[in-house]
Amino acid sequence: MLLAVAGVVVMYAIAGVLWFTSQEMAWRTAAKKYAAAEKKTLSEKRLISQRQKWNDAYEEEREKMPMFAEGALDVDTHWLRRMNALALENNVSISQSQAGKQVEAGDVKEQPIDVKRWEATITSLVKFIHALESATNAMFDVREISIKPSARKGGGFLTGSFKLACAYMHGDVEEKESEEEKEEPKAAKKASGKDDSEKSEDDSEKSEDDSEDKTDEKAEKDN
Repeated sequence: MLLAVAGVVVMYAIAGVLWFTSQEMAWRTAAKKYAAAEKKTLSEKRLISQRQKWNDAYEEEREKMPMFAEGALDVDTHWLRRMNALALENNVSISQSQAGKQVEAGDVKEQPIDVKRWEATITSLVKFIHALESATNAMFDVREISIKPSARKGGGFLTGSFKLACAYMHGDVEEKESEEEKEEPKAAKKASGKDDSEKSEDDSEKSEDDSEDKTDEKAEKDN
């Protein structure tokens, strides 16, 4: 009888231990979930409190973002031309390049370009990458790049490949004059003004010469 009672007590004790252990594990799991939820809530509150800051940053970047009309068909050609121009300016030879399919990431669109082969010195390559990153009215991002020694005679040259992402947005494209276009009329106007001034001076000198000639002729007749 005593053994039976002792067995029942032991069983209840084991059940109690198991129950408390399971409850402790459940509490710890719940505590971890609560801590994670609290951390996420605080992070979201912090982001919400900085909403104006992020909106201002977005608008600032949006102003820098190149704009293309909806349905524009020459986007890939535009970016290939810009990339090749910068490569030529910095003595980087690009022999194989291909524009990929445009990718949408919300309001921002990306035109990927796969350059399968380039060749340049290390100095030219660094200048080229810097030119890409600091280009005006453009957003280039070199995603991947491979570099190895070139077999070109003379040494000092590198070759490889890289992937380029060109970011832009669709929207109303305003007809804006570039800085060069704005400067050209000014330069032309300035040159025109200079020509008019020189012409006026020439006419004045010619008038003075004619007056002197007439005076000399009159003096000769009087003599």
